[in-house]
Amino acid sequence: MQNRKFYVYSKAGCGFCDRLTQFMEQKGVSYEKFDLGSDFSPEDFVNQFGYNSTFPQVMFENQKLGGMKDTVRYLIDHKHV
Repeated sequence: MQNRKFYVYSKAGCGFCDRLTQFMEQKGVSYEKFDLGSDFSPEDFVNQFGYNSTFPQVMFENQKLGGMKDTVRYLIDHKHV
């Protein structure tokens, strides 16, 4: 696995957030997790991802990957897992 990190924007009580980070851990994907309230504000989230965005949101190399399904698809398609 390459040393480049994925950045996961998450919030407490988010099942999709937990499932995505568990999947990434199991597959050995390097990521850094940011939590709503302690690492970023709701306003920061909306400014970064847009008003209708859901949790989690993931970025990699300054590219917005999207939510859990989009990120898993990206990881598979780009052979990160």
